[in-house]
Amino acid sequence: MPQPWKVLHFLLTPTGAQPLGLTRVFAGVGAAAIGAFSLAMGVWLSSWLEQRMLERDAALSRDFVQSIADIQRVAAFFAKPEGAPSAAVGEFFAHVAAMPDVLRANVYAPDRRVLWSSNAALIGQVFPANEELDEALEGQVVVNAEQGDDHAEKAEHVGLNAAAHRYVENYLPVYEPRSRRMMGVIEVYRRPTALFESIREGQVRIWIGAAGGGLFLFAVLVWFVRRTERAMASQQKRLVEADAMGMVGEISAAVAHSIRNPLGSIRSSAELQRELGQDPQGVHAEVMGHVDRIEHLVRSLLTLAAAPVDSGGQADLGAVLRSAAERFRPQFAADGRSFQCELPSGLGFVAADPVLLAQVVDSLLANAADATGPGQRITLTAGRRGREAWVSVEDTGAGIAPQHLAEVFKPFFTTKPRGLGLGLNLVKRLVERQGGRVELASQLGEGTRVTLQLPLR
Repeated sequence: MPQPWKVLHFLLTPTGAQPLGLTRVFAGVGAAAIGAFSLAMGVWLSSWLEQRMLERDAALSRDFVQSIADIQRVAAFFAKPEGAPSAAVGEFFAHVAAMPDVLRANVYAPDRRVLWSSNAALIGQVFPANEELDEALEGQVVVNAEQGDDHAEKAEHVGLNAAAHRYVENYLPVYEPRSRRMMGVIEVYRRPTALFESIREGQVRIWIGAAGGGLFLFAVLVWFVRRTERAMASQQKRLVEADAMGMVGEISAAVAHSIRNPLGSIRSSAELQRELGQDPQGVHAEVMGHVDRIEHLVRSLLTLAAAPVDSGGQADLGAVLRSAAERFRPQFAADGRSFQCELPSGLGFVAADPVLLAQVVDSLLANAADATGPGQRITLTAGRRGREAWVSVEDTGAGIAPQHLAEVFKPFFTTKPRGLGLGLNLVKRLVERQGGRVELASQLGEGTRVTLQLPLR
């Protein structure tokens, strides 16, 4: 038949609880979302940078061409292009053809006819279905970046020496200086190597910035989600523990109310019989021992379920430890265990209730006694380190299996056949209530060491 406290442990331990896994889910969803956003931003900014720089370059070219047209006074030729162009007009065409990085230059009249071209074969021709030229004739500066292997798509590209290279096609409207009426369009094919290099460098910086920004954002959000997940897991653990402690409190109160009075009567009767000398076999003394053990278990349950409060008291650490050592020394000697107590003077006062601190030390010494046998050693030591005092209880007993180290502080977890599994959990709760901490180190077959860190007053 299962022991009652094991049944209680099964009822109070949440089953099927799985980690929240927010970090793992976010790592996938967040990486995809941030990656897509960074990619979209990189593409958009790269395209925007290229277009803006090409448009700015075309605007500068338009201003340059317009200033030459104003200086050379070519408006009359555009209005009546019959006959050979004058020297001024020829000089205007020469300036246009001599612009930096120019592959070809064409001059269009408002009727779409080619008035002049650096390729003489195109002069006088009219090329239909040219949307860029139509927009330029409406007064817009048109920029069209193309690859050289696509240069044969338009009729006016015939003979353009731009194969396997990237180039820019600019349509630059030119106006009369006084009336500001459009007199024609200058089409310029250019291969601005320096401009393309600047654009490429800018785009590389954009992609580096987009990738770096995405990684930084991802790292910050992962850190935030992990911190949130840990906080939620801690809160969930505290809620489960609080719920379990509430149930323990109810059970403890019912148990204490139901059995303490009968236990008191049983112990009083046994104690009376022993004092009257009617206990030659020690039966009544054994009954008293079992009653005291049950009373200790009930008191442990009540202490475990009590709400954590700060008593604000202080305890003389040296006095509490020496008193505990004197209580356990006869028991250890009777069982054949070696007990060493190394307690220096001047340990000072710690922030703890003296009764509860004594209960903590008693629980650790009792656990050490249960873990050791005749001939094995138990050591109680203490000291000061900065603004803290430390207490260590070490034994050379059986030790704790590695798979159980993470479980020993949980309520009702025990490997003892007759244990309740409240000792270490009670120690941890009482010490942490006073702002201290508990550290446990153990190796199977070599022993266990439990160290308490307590703030000094």
